[in-house]
Amino acid sequence: MKSIPKQALVFIAAGSYLLLGGVAGYLTANALALLVLGIVRFRSDRERKAAVLIAVSVLALIINQLGLVVAIVLLSLGVFYMKAKPPGPGNFVSRHRLLLHLRLDQPSWILRSMAYWHAFGEIRVDLTMAVPEERETTVVLQGIMGDVEWIVPEDYGLQIEASVLLGQIGWNAQQEGGMAQRIYWRSPDYDQKAHQLKLQLFYLVGNIKIRSM
Repeated sequence: MKSIPKQALVFIAAGSYLLLGGVAGYLTANALALLVLGIVRFRSDRERKAAVLIAVSVLALIINQLGLVVAIVLLSLGVFYMKAKPPGPGNFVSRHRLLLHLRLDQPSWILRSMAYWHAFGEIRVDLTMAVPEERETTVVLQGIMGDVEWIVPEDYGLQIEASVLLGQIGWNAQQEGGMAQRIYWRSPDYDQKAHQLKLQLFYLVGNIKIRSM
Protein backbone atom coordinates (compact mmCIF):
# COMPACT_ATOMS: atom_id res chain seq x y z
CA MET A 1 0.00 0.00 0.00
CA LYS A 2 1.43 3.35 -1.06
CA SER A 3 1.26 6.36 1.25
CA ILE A 4 -1.00 9.21 0.19
CA PRO A 5 0.64 12.68 -0.09
CA LYS A 6 -0.47 15.14 2.59
CA GLN A 7 -1.55 17.67 -0.04
CA ALA A 8 -3.94 15.11 -1.52
CA LEU A 9 -5.41 14.35 1.91
CA VAL A 10 -5.98 18.07 2.52
CA PHE A 11 -7.84 18.49 -0.78
CA ILE A 12 -9.89 15.32 -0.16
CA ALA A 13 -10.80 16.43 3.36
CA ALA A 14 -11.77 19.93 2.20
CA GLY A 15 -13.84 18.61 -0.68
CA SER A 16 -15.56 16.03 1.54
CA TYR A 17 -16.38 18.72 4.10
CA LEU A 18 -17.92 21.04 1.50
CA LEU A 19 -19.82 18.20 -0.16
CA LEU A 20 -21.18 16.90 3.14
CA GLY A 21 -22.04 20.44 4.27
CA GLY A 22 -23.97 21.09 1.08
CA VAL A 23 -25.88 17.80 1.28
CA ALA A 24 -26.45 17.24 5.01
CA GLY A 25 -25.81 20.71 6.44
CA TYR A 26 -22.72 22.27 7.97
CA LEU A 27 -23.77 21.42 11.53
CA THR A 28 -23.48 17.76 10.58
CA ALA A 29 -20.20 18.36 8.75
CA ASN A 30 -18.76 20.21 11.76
CA ALA A 31 -19.89 17.44 14.13
CA LEU A 32 -18.21 14.80 11.96
CA ALA A 33 -15.01 16.84 11.74
CA LEU A 34 -14.91 17.23 15.54
CA LEU A 35 -15.66 13.52 15.91
CA VAL A 36 -12.68 12.54 13.76
CA LEU A 37 -10.48 15.03 15.63
CA GLY A 38 -11.60 13.57 18.97
CA ILE A 39 -10.88 9.99 17.84
CA VAL A 40 -7.39 10.91 16.64
CA ARG A 41 -6.65 12.76 19.89
CA PHE A 42 -8.05 9.95 22.05
CA ARG A 43 -5.93 7.35 20.25
CA SER A 44 -2.76 9.35 20.86
CA ASP A 45 -3.12 10.32 24.54
CA ARG A 46 -6.40 8.88 25.95
CA GLU A 47 -7.25 12.29 27.45
CA ARG A 48 -10.66 12.84 29.03
CA LYS A 49 -11.15 15.97 26.90
CA ALA A 50 -10.94 13.83 23.75
CA ALA A 51 -13.55 11.41 25.12
CA VAL A 52 -15.85 14.34 25.94
CA LEU A 53 -15.36 15.75 22.43
CA ILE A 54 -16.31 12.37 20.92
CA ALA A 55 -19.43 12.13 23.10
CA VAL A 56 -20.56 15.68 22.27
CA SER A 57 -19.98 15.15 18.55
CA VAL A 58 -21.96 11.90 18.54
CA LEU A 59 -24.80 13.54 20.47
CA ALA A 60 -24.89 16.43 17.98
CA LEU A 61 -25.06 13.98 15.08
CA ILE A 62 -27.86 12.00 16.68
CA ILE A 63 -29.91 15.14 17.40
CA ASN A 64 -29.32 16.75 14.00
CA GLN A 65 -29.46 13.64 11.82
CA LEU A 66 -31.50 11.10 13.77
CA GLY A 67 -33.00 9.54 10.65
CA LEU A 68 -29.60 9.21 9.00
CA VAL A 69 -28.05 7.68 12.13
CA VAL A 70 -30.87 5.14 12.45
CA ALA A 71 -30.58 4.25 8.75
CA ILE A 72 -26.81 3.71 9.06
CA VAL A 73 -27.25 1.51 12.13
CA LEU A 74 -29.95 -0.59 10.46
CA LEU A 75 -27.92 -1.05 7.26
CA SER A 76 -24.82 -1.95 9.27
CA LEU A 77 -26.77 -4.51 11.33
CA GLY A 78 -28.24 -6.02 8.17
CA VAL A 79 -24.79 -6.50 6.64
CA PHE A 80 -23.53 -7.91 9.96
CA TYR A 81 -26.20 -10.60 10.15
CA MET A 82 -25.49 -11.62 6.57
CA LYS A 83 -21.79 -12.11 7.37
CA ALA A 84 -22.05 -13.44 10.94
CA LYS A 85 -22.89 -17.03 10.05
CA PRO A 86 -21.59 -19.96 12.13
CA PRO A 87 -18.55 -21.32 10.25
CA GLY A 88 -18.97 -24.91 11.45
CA PRO A 89 -20.18 -27.21 14.22
CA GLY A 90 -17.96 -25.69 16.96
CA ASN A 91 -18.88 -23.00 19.51
CA PHE A 92 -19.74 -19.65 17.94
CA VAL A 93 -20.35 -16.36 19.73
CA SER A 94 -22.56 -13.78 17.97
CA ARG A 95 -23.50 -10.59 19.85
CA HIS A 96 -24.24 -6.91 19.36
CA ARG A 97 -23.31 -4.16 21.80
CA LEU A 98 -23.62 -0.40 21.96
CA LEU A 99 -20.17 -0.21 23.56
CA LEU A 100 -17.60 -2.98 23.26
CA HIS A 101 -14.32 -3.22 25.13
CA LEU A 102 -12.68 -6.51 24.18
CA ARG A 103 -9.21 -7.36 25.43
CA LEU A 104 -7.92 -10.90 24.85
CA ASP A 105 -4.24 -11.05 25.73
CA GLN A 106 -4.10 -13.10 28.91
CA PRO A 107 -2.14 -16.40 29.04
CA SER A 108 -3.84 -19.51 27.60
CA TRP A 109 -7.17 -18.01 26.59
CA ILE A 110 -9.48 -20.02 24.30
CA LEU A 111 -9.86 -18.72 20.74
CA ARG A 112 -13.33 -19.39 19.32
CA SER A 113 -15.11 -18.19 16.21
CA MET A 114 -17.04 -15.03 17.05
CA ALA A 115 -18.98 -12.13 15.59
CA TYR A 116 -19.56 -8.76 17.27
CA TRP A 117 -21.47 -5.73 16.05
CA HIS A 118 -21.01 -2.56 18.08
CA ALA A 119 -21.58 1.15 17.76
CA PHE A 120 -18.32 2.11 19.47
CA GLY A 121 -15.54 -0.24 20.45
CA GLU A 122 -11.95 -0.82 21.43
CA ILE A 123 -10.52 -4.27 20.68
CA ARG A 124 -7.09 -5.74 21.35
CA VAL A 125 -6.38 -9.42 20.65
CA ASP A 126 -3.02 -11.18 21.05
CA LEU A 127 -3.09 -14.63 19.48
CA THR A 128 0.40 -15.51 20.73
CA MET A 129 -1.34 -16.29 24.04
CA ALA A 130 -4.35 -18.11 22.51
CA VAL A 131 -5.32 -21.77 22.38
CA PRO A 132 -7.45 -22.31 19.22
CA GLU A 133 -10.56 -24.41 19.72
CA GLU A 134 -10.77 -25.37 16.02
CA ARG A 135 -8.28 -25.58 13.19
CA GLU A 136 -10.01 -22.69 11.38
CA THR A 137 -11.39 -19.69 13.28
CA THR A 138 -13.61 -17.00 11.78
CA VAL A 139 -13.91 -13.56 13.43
CA VAL A 140 -16.32 -10.86 12.24
CA LEU A 141 -16.07 -7.39 13.82
CA GLN A 142 -18.28 -4.64 12.50
CA GLY A 143 -19.36 -1.28 13.85
CA ILE A 144 -19.79 2.44 13.49
CA MET A 145 -16.47 3.36 15.14
CA GLY A 146 -13.68 1.06 16.25
CA ASP A 147 -10.07 1.00 17.39
CA VAL A 148 -8.84 -2.51 16.61
CA GLU A 149 -5.48 -4.23 17.10
CA TRP A 150 -4.65 -7.86 16.31
CA ILE A 151 -1.35 -9.66 16.91
CA VAL A 152 -1.14 -12.88 14.90
CA PRO A 153 1.69 -15.47 15.13
CA GLU A 154 3.53 -16.15 11.88
CA ASP A 155 2.65 -19.85 12.04
CA TYR A 156 -1.06 -19.05 11.51
CA GLY A 157 -2.66 -19.14 8.09
CA LEU A 158 -4.26 -15.70 7.82
CA GLN A 159 -6.99 -14.28 5.63
CA ILE A 160 -7.81 -10.59 6.07
CA GLU A 161 -10.80 -8.70 4.69
CA ALA A 162 -10.93 -5.22 6.19
CA SER A 163 -12.47 -1.90 5.22
CA VAL A 164 -13.08 1.53 6.74
CA LEU A 165 -15.01 4.40 5.19
CA LEU A 166 -12.92 6.93 7.10
CA GLY A 167 -9.75 6.03 8.97
CA GLN A 168 -6.71 3.86 8.48
CA ILE A 169 -5.71 0.24 8.08
CA GLY A 170 -2.27 -1.02 9.05
CA TRP A 171 -0.96 -4.44 8.04
CA ASN A 172 2.52 -5.11 9.49
CA ALA A 173 4.73 -2.17 8.45
CA GLN A 174 2.28 -0.94 5.81
CA GLN A 175 -0.32 1.64 6.76
CA GLU A 176 -2.70 3.74 4.75
CA GLY A 177 -5.34 6.25 5.82
CA GLY A 178 -8.02 8.43 4.32
CA MET A 179 -11.38 7.72 2.72
CA ALA A 180 -12.69 4.28 1.70
CA GLN A 181 -9.72 2.14 2.70
CA ARG A 182 -9.89 -1.59 1.99
CA ILE A 183 -7.50 -4.55 2.00
CA TYR A 184 -7.81 -8.22 1.16
CA TRP A 185 -4.91 -10.56 1.88
CA ARG A 186 -4.51 -14.32 2.26
CA SER A 187 -1.45 -16.34 3.26
CA PRO A 188 -0.03 -18.18 0.22
CA ASP A 189 0.13 -21.40 2.27
CA TYR A 190 -3.14 -20.83 4.16
CA ASP A 191 -4.54 -24.32 3.55
CA GLN A 192 -1.36 -26.03 4.78
CA LYS A 193 -1.20 -24.25 8.15
CA ALA A 194 -2.11 -26.10 11.35
CA HIS A 195 -4.10 -23.07 12.57
CA GLN A 196 -6.07 -20.74 10.31
CA LEU A 197 -7.73 -17.40 11.00
CA LYS A 198 -10.24 -15.49 8.90
CA LEU A 199 -10.55 -11.84 9.94
CA GLN A 200 -13.47 -9.77 8.63
CA LEU A 201 -13.34 -6.19 9.94
CA PHE A 202 -15.74 -3.48 8.74
CA TYR A 203 -16.12 0.05 10.16
CA LEU A 204 -17.47 3.41 9.10
CA VAL A 205 -14.81 5.20 11.15
CA GLY A 206 -11.94 3.04 12.27
CA ASN A 207 -8.33 2.46 13.09
CA ILE A 208 -7.30 -1.12 12.32
CA LYS A 209 -3.84 -2.55 13.07
CA ILE A 210 -2.83 -6.13 12.29
CA ARG A 211 0.68 -7.37 13.09
CA SER A 212 2.31 -10.76 12.64
CA MET A 213 4.94 -12.00 15.07
